[in-house]
Amino acid sequence: MTDYASRRAAVARTVAEAGHKNLLVSDLKNIRYLTGFSGSNAAVLLNADGAATIVTDGRYDTQVHQETASGPASPLDIIISRDLFGELTRVAGDAGYAIEPGLSVGEARTLGDPAILAGAVESARLVKDAAELDALREAGRLADTVFTEFLAAGGIRAGLTEIEAAADLEHRLRAAGADGLSFDTILASGENAAKPHAGVSRDVIVPGLVTIDFGVWLDGYASDQTRTVCVGEPDALSRELYDLVHRSFSAGTDAVRPGAGLFAIDKVCRDIIADAGYGEYFVHSTGHGVGLDVHEGPNAASRTDESETLVAGETLTIEPGVYLPGKTGVRIENTYIVTDDGAETVNPSTTELQVV
Repeated sequence: MTDYASRRAAVARTVAEAGHKNLLVSDLKNIRYLTGFSGSNAAVLLNADGAATIVTDGRYDTQVHQETASGPASPLDIIISRDLFGELTRVAGDAGYAIEPGLSVGEARTLGDPAILAGAVESARLVKDAAELDALREAGRLADTVFTEFLAAGGIRAGLTEIEAAADLEHRLRAAGADGLSFDTILASGENAAKPHAGVSRDVIVPGLVTIDFGVWLDGYASDQTRTVCVGEPDALSRELYDLVHRSFSAGTDAVRPGAGLFAIDKVCRDIIADAGYGEYFVHSTGHGVGLDVHEGPNAASRTDESETLVAGETLTIEPGVYLPGKTGVRIENTYIVTDDGAETVNPSTTELQVV
């Protein structure tokens, strides 16, 4: 079972070190991390000594008692009320609280403009515990397996519309047990593939490259992967771009290990593409963490501080891409768990170009 009490105690130490008596937690993913509660309306007051109070409304009375866990070292009190912040302001009393930066300016002003404490929970979330890593492996395995079956069944073929193919994939993911989609599926054919976040259109899939970026939620944790396949035999440009992106991807994956610099990982991938003359068409960062959020820290990007390095237990995607406006695009992506001596992918299917 997940030790939520220890998680709260660890974050409470950060709150105390920052000089605050309490932290008002409003981000729902952070609340789930600290308590196990997965409802859509809640707030938590975390005391610097590790004690905590969660407030949610009557719709979740049964759920919050079932999902939350507490222990003598870090007790969790439950209040059922619609007045989340009012109840927690009362509990905090004269000690007051700091808030997370995600709280809106309007809400913060109604609370008296308290101090902002950024990253207290997110920094704890960076290194995943064993239960989290298992959840990430299961989410990745489910999505990867379903996608392999989807391709084998002819899910991508000329004549289908992008939206028809995406609907088929999404149905298969849900039927296999996914709790939901971790983001809107991208399935882009032809010129649409030149848009990194093209989404899904009603356009008909045409011969050539098709990029599919997809993921699921499973037990609260996300998966994220991208495959680019080719409908019919690739022409010279398609083959050139795919081989280039695959070389960049492979170099990036080889660089993932404890102590590796995040800026350096991005640079390894980016330099290969730039040296081939396509640097201006790699328009996003190389990677990000995956966990309770599908996009979270750490980040491998050209703007990342060069001192930031990977630690065992963190996650990172490697996802270089090249996008030629009016022509086509390629992206390849896996999610990796940083191990003691390297990295483990949660998306084991082939990254070689598949012709369908």
